Amino acid sequence: MEIPRTGEVFNFGVLHLEWPTALFVFVVFVVTLFLLNLLLFRPLLSTLKAREGALTGSSSRLSEIAKAMAALEEHYKAMLHQSQTANEAAHKEAQATATATAHQISTKAHEDAERRWSEASNALDIEIKAAQQEAKGLAKDLALLIKTKVLAS
Repeated sequence: MEIPRTGEVFNFGVLHLEWPTALFVFVVFVVTLFLLNLLLFRPLLSTLKAREGALTGSSSRLSEIAKAMAALEEHYKAMLHQSQTANEAAHKEAQATATATAHQISTKAHEDAERRWSEASNALDIEIKAAQQEAKGLAKDLALLIKTKVLAS
């Protein structure tokens, strides 16, 4: 036979719960909860808040860097376009200068060739006339020689 206990709340045979035990478990639970809050949860929450603040700061810094990178990229594109335009203008100018120089050289060479052709033609005409004159003289001398030989025979 079981002896009834004072302050008994539940009685399930071998298992039973008394008020002092329940009060002691509750006090231990509250003290453990207080200590866990003080030693574990507050530092953990403060660390999480600090980390969240750091992440927020990093995120804002990242967005600032992204904006700066976008601005630098736009500046780079503008400078690239400007240099390409300047390069094209310089190329066109160099090409125009080269074309003009080539035209001048070609014109000068053509004029020089025509002048040489004219000089060569004039020299050839003079040589032809001289050769004709010489041939006439030789023909006269030959005719005179033939005449003297024929008359002498």
